[in-house]
Amino acid sequence: MLTGTKQTDAASLVIGMFVSRLDRPWLDTPFLFQGFQIRTKQEISELQRYCDYVFVDFEKSSIDLSGTMRVPPASAQAQKSRWKRRLAGRFPFLKKLSGLFKRKATKITETPTPGHFYEDSVPVKEELIAARSIHGESVDRLTSVLDSIRRGEVVALPELEAVVDPMVDSVLRNSTAMALLVRLRKTDDYTYAHSIGASVWALVFGRHLGLDKESLKALCQGALLLDVGKTKIPTELLQKTGKLTPEETDLVRTHVELGVELVKEIAGIDPRVVSMVATHHERYDGSGYPQGLNGNQVPVFGRIAGILDSYVAMISDRPYAEATSTYNVMREFKSLSDKTFQAEMVEQFIQAIGIFPAGTLVELNTGEVGVVIKEHSFQRLKPEVALILDSNKQPLSEFKIIDLHDSDDETDGTDRTPAVWIERGVEPGAYDIDPSEYFL
Repeated sequence: MLTGTKQTDAASLVIGMFVSRLDRPWLDTPFLFQGFQIRTKQEISELQRYCDYVFVDFEKSSIDLSGTMRVPPASAQAQKSRWKRRLAGRFPFLKKLSGLFKRKATKITETPTPGHFYEDSVPVKEELIAARSIHGESVDRLTSVLDSIRRGEVVALPELEAVVDPMVDSVLRNSTAMALLVRLRKTDDYTYAHSIGASVWALVFGRHLGLDKESLKALCQGALLLDVGKTKIPTELLQKTGKLTPEETDLVRTHVELGVELVKEIAGIDPRVVSMVATHHERYDGSGYPQGLNGNQVPVFGRIAGILDSYVAMISDRPYAEATSTYNVMREFKSLSDKTFQAEMVEQFIQAIGIFPAGTLVELNTGEVGVVIKEHSFQRLKPEVALILDSNKQPLSEFKIIDLHDSDDETDGTDRTPAVWIERGVEPGAYDIDPSEYFL
């Protein structure tokens, strides 16, 4: 019976094995997390593209194997072939993604990869100036819209566009500034914070996927209105800190149908907005509500909405739960791939948002704690960090900036690891650190 961690031939991998180490640095591969359980044949194929062998932790694996596994020596030619196959393996998904959004047909060799449809035209520092004003006005206008709905009034489409359009323009100019503000600025009312947050992350995600401007506006409007039905649910029930009774749960879930009715009253609203509100609690495996749709029965914008809604909730303080770090949220999303959420959508969402986005708190392997101030698009695990606490968790007299991308590598004879790296994401608010002090 195999126990502990064993070096295992990549050709011998099976679903259920827990891969704890690779035969090369994690950062030289597309795998986002250091250590994961193999869930699909696609993950096995990806491991075989990059590695001749890996290290499997059989105690963390969900299989029971016996015997020994042969590990052939690495071949330089095989390694070169793996890298040649790397890009080719992306094309089927790109074609599938293009089809999902009914983009105009183009030759696949001419189709940009996700994340390369748009380029920032304004530096983040410059866009932050405009984004501050846009964010404040958006919250004020959203407050007015939701208050009108509570009074039983019908919202006019121009009122909604006045909230959405400036945000769309800001995110198209720069994909970071508005997202950074949403992450750092706190709004007392969870409903407003959730709605604005969902709409901005929707734009960041949609921009990454290459949606045209009209689709981005629809996606943003839908995200803004996902929970509009909750304006008709008693506030005390929404703010309850304890576990809901079955009757209370059923009542809260009616916010979907209530929201659909409210959104349908908006003259000229894009049908995709109605669809998003109707299906944002449906799940890929059929476990959602209200209809129990599954797979492609859930419309594309609905699948996106489910991820957005869950993400914003998990990174926010709620009456019944504290905020979770983005790193831990993304790990959770990975574990739910092709279960709760479509795997391709999860993969692209993680690429769009990042593992350690600007404004998140992190702890390094040195014990030091800092805030991420800049990401590197091709080295997501090695951002620029402003160190705030020393290894003993004491405040530094002056914060210092370290770029993990420039960190030297050290070799221990078996594996190569960065001299300094991020050990873990830290929950928002930990150590009484306010990241906004370093940006706003």
